[in-house]
Amino acid sequence: MICFSLGTVIGTARGEVAVQNLRQGDRVITRDNGLQPLNWLGRKQMSGRALLQAPHLRPVLIRKGAFGRGLPEHDIMVSPNQRMVVASDRSSLFFAGREALVSAKHLINHRDIQQIDSTGISYFHMLFDRHEVVLVNGAWSESFHPDDYSLNGFGNAQRGEFYELFPEMKKPVIPELALPVRDPAGKSPIRRLFGHQSF
Repeated sequence: MICFSLGTVIGTARGEVAVQNLRQGDRVITRDNGLQPLNWLGRKQMSGRALLQAPHLRPVLIRKGAFGRGLPEHDIMVSPNQRMVVASDRSSLFFAGREALVSAKHLINHRDIQQIDSTGISYFHMLFDRHEVVLVNGAWSESFHPDDYSLNGFGNAQRGEFYELFPEMKKPVIPELALPVRDPAGKSPIRRLFGHQSF
């Protein structure tokens, strides 16, 4: 699942808004395409028991300032597969530029970025017309990208709601990603590259 937790602050045309208070049609600040209307906001509640049974879904806590230069501006809790924009000269060793989307689980350094135990969490997914990079707690992160992997993380009711709202996505043409992604489990140099340093 690719999602933010309850209380994550999103940059919008009307200022910073907690993710749970967003509504369909709200104009959200995107890095590359200006203000974009929010098409859908999904929510998945996970109990402590569910997290014990699926420990790989435990949230990743990214502490204030973990990326350097005071970013993020506040602590963020995200799902392990939520990708954050990481900028580093070292990125150019693997990508065309200095920036890439990196899954939170590949940024874990056991200091200011760590997977935590939780008694329960609400995860939120934001969908736009295209894959976007949005402002969250002062840092950049991706919006929901409706590929098969992401949709498999939904429960039946949520998947049904998503397909009811977007029937064309039952056989989607996968949109282009907003930035390069490099984080296949166990095969990526990302953890070696970023896992033991501040940004």
